[in-house]
Amino acid sequence: MVEGSKSKLPRNYNTLKDKVLPMTELDFGIQIEPQFGFTYERIREIALEAERMGFESIWLSDHFFLTKESIGTDCLECWTTLAALARDTTTLRLGPMVSAQSYRNPGLLANIAASLDHISGGRLYFGIGAGWKVVEYEAYGYPFPKPATRIRQLEETIEIAKRMWTQEKATFKGRHYSVEEALCYPHPVQEPHIPVWVGGSGTLTLKVAAKHADAVNFAWSQPPSFFEERLGVLRRHCSKIGRDYDEIRKSAGLMITMEETEEKLESELEDQRRKKDTLYRRYLSRQPPNVVDTPEAVAKRMGEYVALGIDHFILRFNFGEEIQKMELFMDKVRKRI
Repeated sequence: MVEGSKSKLPRNYNTLKDKVLPMTELDFGIQIEPQFGFTYERIREIALEAERMGFESIWLSDHFFLTKESIGTDCLECWTTLAALARDTTTLRLGPMVSAQSYRNPGLLANIAASLDHISGGRLYFGIGAGWKVVEYEAYGYPFPKPATRIRQLEETIEIAKRMWTQEKATFKGRHYSVEEALCYPHPVQEPHIPVWVGGSGTLTLKVAAKHADAVNFAWSQPPSFFEERLGVLRRHCSKIGRDYDEIRKSAGLMITMEETEEKLESELEDQRRKKDTLYRRYLSRQPPNVVDTPEAVAKRMGEYVALGIDHFILRFNFGEEIQKMELFMDKVRKRI
């Protein structure tokens, strides 16, 4: 290590480092979609309430806009917003779910992540995916190659990041990306590196996860049967390369519509039907919540995922109702799972 390359560790580092990827706990995070029109003040409020209530993490999607019709709708940039949250929170884990590998040069992205790990005192999760939202690629002028190519780019991005986080000088020459004696100081606080969370459930993506990930977050809006089959794919990939399947955390992303009683739930669903003309509601109609029920039923459904081996949930509640539903979840659902 080059002398003086490591900055002074944060005061709470010894406490935080013991929280990295606990393998036996059931954790819950909150997903925020800046593309829905959140202000930073609202995101900050949700994060602070999540921290107070005992949620483990907060996650931001990495998008530039919701649709081409979203003129005037705020969409705060993911990594900039995470940096602000890192200073406004103290114990909450944070990360992108997921950062599209195509949107930033891999070396730069690794450097951004290392800096943010220091700003947060070692609380960053490196959520990374192949990228999928073609309308954003076209709007911002990024090439949008075939899925197999983007997944290979994903793997190269992870390889570059890990080298830059752990080596004095990182060199990597891939088919798509490369770095040459690249420096990245300070190295991340977390050792041996920032935990890598791969987002996705395709067979090729899970092959990458088996080789490189500390955790996998599977696709949104899918039933337990889907997870059972996909977990089997991940297990087989791990077996082929001799990796312990249990080393990898398995996370489920769930979109939840929940009310205390069936009467209130029906009223909420009717309200959603009346508002279907808004951009958010139209988006929701294409990707509806996969858990719609009362707290007792939500807990039972989530227990089915836990029985399959899911040990982390990333929860997304209806836009504008996040804090209310977070409180309801912690009060009525968490203790029943």
